[in-house]
Amino acid sequence: MVRENLKTGAPVRLSAATVANWARHAEGVDEQGQPIDVQDQLADVLVPLAQSQRENPTAFIENTAVFGDLAGQPRFVEAYLWALDSLHRDGARATLEKLLGKDTP
Repeated sequence: MVRENLKTGAPVRLSAATVANWARHAEGVDEQGQPIDVQDQLADVLVPLAQSQRENPTAFIENTAVFGDLAGQPRFVEAYLWALDSLHRDGARATLEKLLGKDTP
């Protein structure tokens, strides 16, 4: 669906935000700084990528085995980076409120 939306010009912000939320969770730390036990079949690969995304914000989606070429799709990357930044800066609730208000790329 993401690729079809990219191809047709349809919105990708919710899909990108879902991936950004997955990446934020995979960092292994909640919004209060408490550890999260990441339960994911791909944790061995994705957790280190997620933990490096403050220095390299696209690290998580650069895993081509999982995301293919999404890191090379400017519209997806813009929406993903907006969501990831919002999750880090404002938290999940505020990010969701912004998404529902459509105040996003």
